[in-house]
Amino acid sequence: MIVLRKTGRPGASKSGGPGSGASKKSVISALRAPSANTAADNLSLQSYTLTVDSDAIVVTGNGSSGLYYGIQTLRQLIRNYGAEIPCLRIEDSPTLEYRGFYHDITRGKVPTLETLKELADRLSFYKINQLQLYIEHSFAFRRLSEIWTDTDPLTAEEILVLDEYCRRRSVELVPSLSSFGHLYHVLISKSFRHLNEYDEIPDRPFTWTDRMAHYTLDASAPGSLAFVREMIDEFIPLFSSDKFNICCDETFDLGRGKNSELAADIGEGKLYLYFVRELIEHLRSRKKKVMMWGDMLLHYPEIIGEIPKNVVILNWDYAPDAGEDGFRKISEAGLKQYVCPGVQGWNKLLNNIDAATANIGKLAGYAKTYGAIGMLNTDWGDFGHINALAGSIPGAIYGAGLSWNPDRPDQPTDEEISVMEYGDRSGKIVGLIRELSRQPVMDWYDVVLWYYASSGYDTGPYGSAEHIRERLLGLDAEAAKTAFGRIRELSGEISSLAGSIYEDRKNDIREMICAADGLALFQALLLVIKKELLGQASAEPVLGPGELAVRLEYWFSAYKSVWRARNKESELFRIKEVIMGICRLLRDI
Repeated sequence: MIVLRKTGRPGASKSGGPGSGASKKSVISALRAPSANTAADNLSLQSYTLTVDSDAIVVTGNGSSGLYYGIQTLRQLIRNYGAEIPCLRIEDSPTLEYRGFYHDITRGKVPTLETLKELADRLSFYKINQLQLYIEHSFAFRRLSEIWTDTDPLTAEEILVLDEYCRRRSVELVPSLSSFGHLYHVLISKSFRHLNEYDEIPDRPFTWTDRMAHYTLDASAPGSLAFVREMIDEFIPLFSSDKFNICCDETFDLGRGKNSELAADIGEGKLYLYFVRELIEHLRSRKKKVMMWGDMLLHYPEIIGEIPKNVVILNWDYAPDAGEDGFRKISEAGLKQYVCPGVQGWNKLLNNIDAATANIGKLAGYAKTYGAIGMLNTDWGDFGHINALAGSIPGAIYGAGLSWNPDRPDQPTDEEISVMEYGDRSGKIVGLIRELSRQPVMDWYDVVLWYYASSGYDTGPYGSAEHIRERLLGLDAEAAKTAFGRIRELSGEISSLAGSIYEDRKNDIREMICAADGLALFQALLLVIKKELLGQASAEPVLGPGELAVRLEYWFSAYKSVWRARNKESELFRIKEVIMGICRLLRDI
């Protein structure tokens, strides 16, 4: 149970309910159940009972994790009711054994250790029991300084500290390492470019579109396996988890270069399977349980049956109306799976909360239908990770509620999250953030593509310059003008609530307001582009090009401060290059 109530009944537990009266005593007992079976399965060890009567509060856990979760429910009750908690009895246990959060720390933004600790605290409060950090090049591997030198990587010492910190909060820090596709920084390097699927790698300026689109290891080269095994072996000792996520998703270039003849002979699926099975065997030899993303298995369905049955498939689909076919196929193959929705912040300044809640809700239903053992709620940072952590928190909480009990008829509402997470007794702040996230006509994705196209950069699979031009022509100028005004109104309403929220959540509000200011300027940018560059006479700018350039520069100065409050410097310079480049283009108009 996750208590998300301001008044009335404190949430729906799986059994039990509130009594009458209120507890005014300070006697609180936390106990391990005397009959608890230490050999019981992990799911039952997460169960707990919480009783509040007129004399005492008693939390009893079947295992240490159950006891911890019971205490979190008590903390939530205290947040809602203060010292006047209603008499009640809760008997509770989770539906899904594993309830995780997946945080991208490789696409441009590397959090500080203190921020990662804060994230662990916030996740554990809502009974999320797994955290994974996505890493391509943002860990300081001993032999790979050429790869991570400009990223402010996470260090071995930081992971060791974080692992212990998480463990004390019933959160398992699971290692996750890109080990097949998405290896841009490795495969453009002088030392390792020979491991690229392609023989020739053209020299071209860095772009986020290029980093996202290519760079897959040569699956048949012994050196590729040796390289990944070395990374894995250096990474494993830093984690107490018995699991390892090898990723192996989106191998876009597989069989397109050096292995084209081999792929034609045996099939791309078999080529993929060969490499992945070698990694699985290596992890088995290290006594680790393997996880991997499921997208390529669904792309090559002929190999699903050849994946060892003890491998856990992380099955993602981020569409608000995600279909069930992929989840059904993995289930029918007899493979264990996590459903993996997303908090919908990638390529955006602020997460799309409507899309996030719809997507999470859909996949929670599929988890139940197809017997998933877990949910891993993903938080990606495509295109430089401009989106702030604060924007992901409402989706993370919503996912926590659904993965604990998808059958709860009254899933977390914006009002409830406002009260519980932010201390906003008006219950308004998350609803305002949701409405803010609905406004943009132009967001970071289109801003970046326009800048790249205007600067002559190759955007590859993201479309030609003409395609991008047509996309911008299709955006509604009048809606953008309306959004510009409404975003500023919402920013003011959110600011007016800032004084009444918890002190340790004020960073969240600063991030939200900064995002709102940037979103307003993006709408103004669209109007300038449509009027001055695309020749749409009906598009009336709200700011002139020169004034907009100045406003963007001031905004980016504020954005840098917000970034640095929670993150290392990492790749902030890449966002600066885009914003300053846009300002130069505006001054050329």
